[in-house]
Amino acid sequence: MLVLVAAWWPSRVTGLLDGAPFDNAPDALVLGLLLPLLLWLAPEAFRTRRALVVILLLLGWKAFGSAALVHDGWCTRVEPSRPYVIDGAGAAKSWDARTDWLAADPRCSAITTRPYLTDEEFPVWFFNLPSATIGEPPSAEDLPPLAVTRLTMRGTILVHAPGVLRVRTSSSVAAGFSVDGQQAGQDGVQLAVGAHEVVITATLTDRSWTLAPLWNEADLFAALPAMVSPPSALDRAVRPWARRIPFSLLGILVWIGVSAVWTRIWDWWIASWIAVSIAAGAVVAAWMPPRRWHYAMLALVVAARLPMRESLRNVRGAFILLAPFWLALHVVDTYYDLGFNRMQLPMPGNDWWQFQRFAYRIYMQGYWLEGGEVTFWFQPLYRWIAGALHMLFGQSQTGENYWDAVAILVIALFSFEVVRQLRGFRWGIVAGVLALTTYLSGPGHVFIGRGLSEITSAGFIYLSALCVIAARGPRSRRLLLAAGVFGVLGVWTRLNNLPMALAAAVFAWPLEAPASTIWTPRQWTVKVWRPAVIAVPAALAIGMGLFALRTWHYTGEFSLFFGTQAGARAVWQPGMSFRDAASAALSSVMMVATTTDPPRFHTGAVPILAGAALSVMAFAGAPFVRRLPLALTVFTIAGFASALLARGSAYSGRFSVHVVGATVAVLTAAIASVYYRFRRGTNLVSPWTGPTSPP
Repeated sequence: MLVLVAAWWPSRVTGLLDGAPFDNAPDALVLGLLLPLLLWLAPEAFRTRRALVVILLLLGWKAFGSAALVHDGWCTRVEPSRPYVIDGAGAAKSWDARTDWLAADPRCSAITTRPYLTDEEFPVWFFNLPSATIGEPPSAEDLPPLAVTRLTMRGTILVHAPGVLRVRTSSSVAAGFSVDGQQAGQDGVQLAVGAHEVVITATLTDRSWTLAPLWNEADLFAALPAMVSPPSALDRAVRPWARRIPFSLLGILVWIGVSAVWTRIWDWWIASWIAVSIAAGAVVAAWMPPRRWHYAMLALVVAARLPMRESLRNVRGAFILLAPFWLALHVVDTYYDLGFNRMQLPMPGNDWWQFQRFAYRIYMQGYWLEGGEVTFWFQPLYRWIAGALHMLFGQSQTGENYWDAVAILVIALFSFEVVRQLRGFRWGIVAGVLALTTYLSGPGHVFIGRGLSEITSAGFIYLSALCVIAARGPRSRRLLLAAGVFGVLGVWTRLNNLPMALAAAVFAWPLEAPASTIWTPRQWTVKVWRPAVIAVPAALAIGMGLFALRTWHYTGEFSLFFGTQAGARAVWQPGMSFRDAASAALSSVMMVATTTDPPRFHTGAVPILAGAALSVMAFAGAPFVRRLPLALTVFTIAGFASALLARGSAYSGRFSVHVVGATVAVLTAAIASVYYRFRRGTNLVSPWTGPTSPP
């Protein structure tokens, strides 16, 4: 936590790795992705005395800068000609953690440290917010090209040699500027050595905006020290070398983490695999359309044949083999699709747009508990997560892209870990690859980075299950607490997933316990780990109680579903015949299993359909299949349980995300068992307790 606080704390002096917002590629990659992953891969490296000294130095530097230095960049205040946000007043706010964003009427909408060359770079994220009238769609005047926006940019520059200051604009930006209170002409103004106060006023209309302050026809922010206010003598003395401090200290921390990971790997085969995977993922993202990515993803199955030392034949080892390609795929896709520090306008009216509006209301307007809705017609928690990601990554969607990509990776690592414990490391790698491939082969691949709740909820629930699986050991209390918290977060993110979150407790039974145990009640208490059976349901009961308490606070109704879409989306509607209701329930389940709405077969859904069918057959006591793991089949069936009660609508594939990991694990475990059963020379104790020697 100290590392993340020190790294993410916004720095007063702008430079590489300077903290939030992560508005350039190095910041987004290193601070937003690489550093958190290193903290998970090699946590012990950051607990050493050397690392602690570096962390404290970085914290101390950030604290000194906040107290003694002036912000780099200019203060930019944006004022729309009409209110674009409900309860909005004063200047518009952007997702810039360096500003006074907690103020009702901030002095700065953004801190400008670079020229604005395209529309997406301007701090006009508020165009995502119209209309200011509840329930009304945005009008034509709320959005470009008819919208009119006024912008004021104010700051100080330090001139070391005489030169010419000029402001370049596009035809749709009417701008003027003054220096030291004197109005300047369109051709610019000659400035002498010293500090000068600059004020730029502009009106933005139509589209295709450009506003670029130039010094001797070059980018002013790259050529001169530019600050929000006049610097002190201390500031002037420190500034020439100040930006190197966070870069150097964070470079040391990253080096410590990378060195620790390399020490753990210590194999040129694996190092070569990582390098080739990153390059391949980048090439695929740049040259192959996303609907074809699953073909490239499936090729990663060859990683199962790589030599892996015993200490890495676990979840971290699987991450090292699978994550480089997967993350490179989405990092490059983010760069090409969105870019860093570029705003994207969601289509007004859809769920993504709504979550962005709610996030703004929470963080920028201070409705921390209300969250934009008194009762949640839209799913609850994701809006808080989206706002936190915007505070880190700025106004772009890059953070949400990374978040979703990592959540899908968690789902794949669940498939790996369950199959690894059942059939060995290599079969686990096959399961992990198949889970990623299955997700990409369906329509849901378009939802990574698209700001919906399903991926996040599934990621939390699979983390909960992984914690329960790993909790039998010295850290059992801590892991069970984490399992409960992740389960609650998963349900808070998407209420439909409550059955699956509750089913994470079933991993209190050992994985080798067969599904046939369900028909022998005397065996239910054999080898069950009671703390997990109690901890997960108890945590969910507390979490749901708090959720209902919030509803009671605003409405007087102590309920989980009051004001939600539960009634509108219910499969069993009043007045339905049993036959119609059963048909609707079957259609809802098949929509989840086929990843399409209306349900229709496609090859990408085969692993989900097969895993679901095998789980049902195991519970029915079908020969051989009944030896499938009890915990895994219960978890899988629980993933489909909510579809019997409620049917989702719109966005084909979004309602299938949470069943990918479980169904793929069931299918891979079954295939591996068949393989070992019929392989010559393999001595099996039973098809599900594993071979006598490691595969």
